[in-house]
Amino acid sequence: MPLVSLCMIVRNEEAVLERCLDSVAELVDEIILVDTGSTDDTKKIASKFSAKIYDFPWRDDFSAARNYAVAQAVGDYWFWLDADDVVEGENREKLRRILAHPDADVVFLPYQLSFDEDGKPQMISCRERIFRRSVKFQWEGAVHEAIVPRGKVRYGDAAISHRKIGAGSPDRNLHIYQQKLMRGENFSPREQYYYARELYDHRAYRAALPVLEQFLRDGKGWAPDCMGACLLCGNCYRKLKQPAQALKSLLRALEYGAPTPELCCELGAVFLDQEQYPTAIFWYQLAMEVGEDSREGFRVQACCDYIPAMQLCVCYDRMGDTFSAAAYNELAGSVRPKDAAVAFNRRYFAEKGIQFHDAENHKRKEL
Repeated sequence: MPLVSLCMIVRNEEAVLERCLDSVAELVDEIILVDTGSTDDTKKIASKFSAKIYDFPWRDDFSAARNYAVAQAVGDYWFWLDADDVVEGENREKLRRILAHPDADVVFLPYQLSFDEDGKPQMISCRERIFRRSVKFQWEGAVHEAIVPRGKVRYGDAAISHRKIGAGSPDRNLHIYQQKLMRGENFSPREQYYYARELYDHRAYRAALPVLEQFLRDGKGWAPDCMGACLLCGNCYRKLKQPAQALKSLLRALEYGAPTPELCCELGAVFLDQEQYPTAIFWYQLAMEVGEDSREGFRVQACCDYIPAMQLCVCYDRMGDTFSAAAYNELAGSVRPKDAAVAFNRRYFAEKGIQFHDAENHKRKEL
């Protein structure tokens, strides 16, 4: 069996670090913990797990800190976690089996980034997670750092859950990017894309658009990022009340691959805004047909089921097909049984004489 090093960077993580290390300590041969300036009990907690602790002065560069951590590892393989990550339930045994026989230079694993009220994963990406040390991989990017995979790549099924406690610093990443701009540093394609995402998250839609469009014109980005840039452009134009430009941007995403549920839902929203209900219905139904299929980029689970079902409810109701609308509301309810919007819609349909069981029967017959 190969030796495995867990490599982490941390700062002031006393609230979550023990939970993280409890979930994986027995699966690895050493724990490398690089501290970038903690003032709490982070190091004390790490020492309980016999972690090798190193100090690294923070300099607004996540890759620099991660590469320093990797340089301290001695295992045949290394893998990374953030302090607010945790390996839960059956995923621990899955990860144990993968670490025992990685059989690749890079192993990608599902990364569950957010959860609904019932604990079901909602935002999921597939991240490069485990690496053969002899290949000498390096992190790239000051923010949203990543490693360019090469050699033999494998996809595993051991999900890592990101269980953040409390709010982080909403402006930190944008600040780092802005400081790079002020220093006159050039952005890599990935940095262009994620800088635009930060601008979008800060509702700076007009500022995000030229960055996204330049990223697409340069043509050097990873295909899932290019598709994501088209979706972000579409969203920006929708926010700015420019539906024609939104549609053009969204359709451009098809240059980079087959339609994803996220793209289908965005296209459906454009046509719903324009009251073109049959066309909106086409895209929302396609979102559910495409379903869960993504090894690259991000997957929003709600775009596979809940969102299209609720929007189909709206479309059919506005077209006067109340039974179909109620049936799609029940379909959404089967995904989120406690959802307030589903409950509200049931009362609305009940006032129109359609009861829950009527809609259920119609759903079974028609959907």
